[in-house]
Amino acid sequence: MHTALNSRHQIRTSIAADLSDETLFEQFLLGSEQAYVALYERYDKGVLTYLRTILKDTPDAADDLFQETFIKLFRERGRRQEILNRGEEYKPVQNFRGWLFRVAHNLAISFHRSNRPMISLTPDDNEETSRWDERLMVPVEESFSQLYGQDDLFANETIYKQLQVAIDLLPQSLRDVFVLREVNGMEYEEVAATVGCTQ
Repeated sequence: MHTALNSRHQIRTSIAADLSDETLFEQFLLGSEQAYVALYERYDKGVLTYLRTILKDTPDAADDLFQETFIKLFRERGRRQEILNRGEEYKPVQNFRGWLFRVAHNLAISFHRSNRPMISLTPDDNEETSRWDERLMVPVEESFSQLYGQDDLFANETIYKQLQVAIDLLPQSLRDVFVLREVNGMEYEEVAATVGCTQ
């Protein structure tokens, strides 16, 4: 019985592998749970790595926002239904990957803003609580070995650590762009849309 279930899952996954993100998302919006599973399996590692990179100092928050990112798919399904119930036209997502990472990005930015320490200008305040932490992006810890494999240059611990330090030195906005482009493989247009800037 277990083997039959695995075979069915593999068949569904292989069929879903041939479908575009947008087609799967449309099927999900129409009620297909298999389409959701396929999208989740396609993007879970990338979104989680992205959020853990942005929120390195708060991994529990990154995990919570990861879940919230995928819950937004169900909220979008509900929003679509509400729009259709009003007799209006629903405008489908044109670039699912960009939309999904934009959702994750916005959630991380909101979390970062709501937890930003206050800056105090009075000298008698505790320096530890009054400093402003500008970091938004930090080095990717786990994704390089998955992305490049064990035989790659990044398997060398020294080079990997040097790369982590170099990425950590990048300004916040450049770290964000680096992770989206180099780790998650997004096109420049998608990166620009995700972080809300021009190319």
